[in-house]
Amino acid sequence: METPMLHLIAPSRDGKPGMIAGDACALSLLRAALDEAIESGATAVELFSSDGEPYELLIAAPANMWNVHTAYAGEADPVRSGRERLTMEDLQHRQSQRRIQRAPA
Repeated sequence: METPMLHLIAPSRDGKPGMIAGDACALSLLRAALDEAIESGATAVELFSSDGEPYELLIAAPANMWNVHTAYAGEADPVRSGRERLTMEDLQHRQSQRRIQRAPA
């Protein structure tokens, strides 16, 4: 099987765009994982950076994104609105808990 290589760049606060760059294999895996997250609320997929290092990409689809912290690349001193109470780390923790609960005994 082809090694699925995917790179992610978050948008910056100064208006620089975010970007997803990947080979066809990685983009197909990402598409399937997105479909699964839409259906189940969360999932994960193993991908690789172009130096061959594997990483797990967690995909969360919370019911309410309005209270999730904005995530800008290179943000040194984040400013949050009052509604942004849920951090990306909180979402990651929730994803991990779901996977533990779904794991076969």
